[in-house]
Amino acid sequence: MNRAILLICSLFSITVSADWQVETFTHAATQSQSQSAMVRNEEGFELAIFKSEHDEVWLDFSLSDNTFDELSQTQLPTFQIDDQKPVQMIRGFVAVIIPEDEGINAIVVNSNGEISTDKDFSVNHIIAERLPERVICPIWQGDDRPHLGTIEALISGDKIRFDYVLLDGTKGQTFFTLNGAKQAIERTIF
Repeated sequence: MNRAILLICSLFSITVSADWQVETFTHAATQSQSQSAMVRNEEGFELAIFKSEHDEVWLDFSLSDNTFDELSQTQLPTFQIDDQKPVQMIRGFVAVIIPEDEGINAIVVNSNGEISTDKDFSVNHIIAERLPERVICPIWQGDDRPHLGTIEALISGDKIRFDYVLLDGTKGQTFFTLNGAKQAIERTIF
């Protein structure tokens, strides 16, 4: 009886810690290999963390491959790790992390039609690259560049939530566990 319980507990802990995986990819054009730490949730959404050839660390969020949905072209996802300040991805020409204390000059039209250009400090901001079914943004660009502590939060956190808007205006939310993220991310980027 005790062996059966021990075996079940061992299998459960292996499953929990194996939520994140390290995948190796070979680039067709250069034949070079790269790795990413990735997780897929039960709904089919994917989250990957990878290091570029320029030693920048990127976050790649993909919609579920169970649908043909596309992300909104104007309102990119927001992510939040545990109870930390949310990070709003915005579309721009150069993917970059905005320093926390700078905020973004946002043009906001409220329900009365009034326009405000106040800086938005309620969330942090990262300028991201949008593809129809995914969004990719830097989370670390070097010691001398601003960062929001995202890697540290991913390594030590419990879960990450993404709020997103689809092309048709439908809003959604999905979660990823960070169980096993520490080992997979460290193996991939350090």
